Amino acid sequence: MGKVAKISLIIGFIIIAALVLYTSFRTTKDAIGNAPTLAVIPDAASGYPRPYCALIFDDLGTSIEEIKSLYDLDIPLTISVFPEERFSKNVAYIGQRCGFSVLIHLPLEPKTEIESYRKVKKDFIGTHHGRQGNERLLRKYLNSIRIAMGVNNHMGSKATENPKIMRLVLSHMKRDNLVFVDSLTSLDSIACEVAAQVGVRCRRNDGFLDAVDDTEVIKEKIVKLIALAREKGKIIVIAHPRANTLTVLEELMPALKEQLQFVTLKDYLEL
Repeated sequence: MGKVAKISLIIGFIIIAALVLYTSFRTTKDAIGNAPTLAVIPDAASGYPRPYCALIFDDLGTSIEEIKSLYDLDIPLTISVFPEERFSKNVAYIGQRCGFSVLIHLPLEPKTEIESYRKVKKDFIGTHHGRQGNERLLRKYLNSIRIAMGVNNHMGSKATENPKIMRLVLSHMKRDNLVFVDSLTSLDSIACEVAAQVGVRCRRNDGFLDAVDDTEVIKEKIVKLIALAREKGKIIVIAHPRANTLTVLEELMPALKEQLQFVTLKDYLEL
């Protein structure tokens, strides 16, 4: 074979290889809606069990329709329900019948007083109330959904940093044998440290799935959370029943079930 023919053959091979790699990349990328590749973890039969993921959906109680959308995901879930909303009790009991774990989404004082918060500030447990006022709110909220296995904080970046407030809140968790999930709206939260002192089971949120309400950002976050789940073996993730979140989860669910073993919070805690 002549020198020119050899060079032509090599160039042809390089071109073909490049096309094959490009096609493979596009197929993998398009299969998950242009999100980064979700590499498959071998299953338990191969000695590599999928890490656990307790997915908690916050902010329920204002609509019955939201619980149907979550049920349609066809995975074990945990729902966190606002106390005292129009459909709070209905959603909590429907969720329980769906096999979900149920939490109370407890309003705790934030650092930033945005306008929407100022309108309902009196309904939040925090430093703006005395002990008696906070006790009254705690009793009302915890009694509003009696089937709940625990609570997680709604907002609360200020309250979860305050030892006095958290000791009061967690003493009620201890009395009612409830668990506390720290939504971790503040990186300086001391909730789980105080819980350990009081004798309450506490776990931290490992990440918000949809802190940014954008489908591409949510897909990128999913990839990061899968990597974290592999590292830790089990994670807690908080999401919200928004259209973009549900669209992404519905689209990626077949692939996600190969990566993660979804469990309720009850099973996550082995209760």
